[in-house]
Amino acid sequence: MAKLSHNAEYAITLFGVKLAQMLSPKRADSLGAGLGSLAHLLAGSRKNICRDNLTQSLGSDLSDTEIKEITRRVFRNIGRTMVEFSRFGVTSKDRIKEIVIGDGIDNIEEAFNKGRGGIITTAHFGCWEMLGAWFGCMGYPMNFLVGTQHNTKVDNLFIEFRKSMDVGIIPLKSSIRGVFKALKGNNLVGLVADQHTGSGLPIDFLGRKAAAAKGPASFAVKIGSPVLPYLMRRESFDRHVIMAGKPLYPDKNNDPEKEINRITIECNKFFEEGIRKYPDQWMWTHRRWKI
Repeated sequence: MAKLSHNAEYAITLFGVKLAQMLSPKRADSLGAGLGSLAHLLAGSRKNICRDNLTQSLGSDLSDTEIKEITRRVFRNIGRTMVEFSRFGVTSKDRIKEIVIGDGIDNIEEAFNKGRGGIITTAHFGCWEMLGAWFGCMGYPMNFLVGTQHNTKVDNLFIEFRKSMDVGIIPLKSSIRGVFKALKGNNLVGLVADQHTGSGLPIDFLGRKAAAAKGPASFAVKIGSPVLPYLMRRESFDRHVIMAGKPLYPDKNNDPEKEINRITIECNKFFEEGIRKYPDQWMWTHRRWKI
């Protein structure tokens, strides 16, 4: 039965991918927004989580009407992101370079000159998959640390999407060895590090206590690589803007645990600034605050 359900899931996923790839970029964007709107109507529990998170974090600055509208746009952004990701098979590298603008190249070049690569740390914000693709399309050796999907066929499909943009994959199960090897080889390693983690560092995040992932900072301290915070903001179907935070280099003369905490806090401050400014771009639908 499991194999049958996985085949059905793969068939549905592949149908959606092929449909998105057949459309023009503008029509595909409309499809993604429409799927997001449909999910907003049907996903009762996730919609409630999104509204509650927004209310608890930004309720003093936003009205109930504004929170409801941002919630709707959050789901539309997720739908757009999924469709954009599924189009990696037909979107050219030149097209990615054409529609992505912003800063942060100097941070990458500086890191490469130091010879220890860099840890690109981002959030589920805008089109986060395109951020990784952009580095690969620009010719930088980029590797994404990702979990493995339960459905092997779907997982292989996602891997092919990333490979088409010259993005390598480091499976989460072999993360320590793979990340160390990539950084020592002066490569970039990308991590999405904005969700709850049980062993995380307790921090103030958007006005509430949250557990922040220490993985990026831990790798940085052990290898001597910088943590390079980035966000990618969607402005339209053909315009994505890169937002770069300041590079966070570990101080080898400081206590390692203190450095891990400092870098983790600074990285999340950057995320917080972007989320407060563009709240509809972040994925509020997960239970971020569990402390």
